[in-house]
Amino acid sequence: MRLRVTAAMVTILVVLFAGKVSAWEGESGNELYELLVSKSPYSRFVAEGYILGVIDTTHTLNRIWRLPVQWTIPEKATKRQVFDAVTKYLKENPEERSETAYVLVNKALGKAFPP
Repeated sequence: MRLRVTAAMVTILVVLFAGKVSAWEGESGNELYELLVSKSPYSRFVAEGYILGVIDTTHTLNRIWRLPVQWTIPEKATKRQVFDAVTKYLKENPEERSETAYVLVNKALGKAFPP
């Protein structure tokens, strides 16, 4: 039990602090969208890595805290389809882009891949 609580606390701290340091470029939906539509392969790589990090973090938090599933990505879905779903959501919802990128990625995945 104590190990579980410690793991949960470490996960929360990593999400709160490491997310701000390593993903500073994707802090808001506007910044994430700009990276996703950039002509620079590096910028797109950073954005795509951020999205994969959100997926991994959300899966981990859902397992630890037994939270309801917001989305279910099919096994046959490609990473490109996931990235395209997020890009499409951000493009179609510019009024929401001031929200945090983490929240918007989860909304986009929920719309594209409902549970």
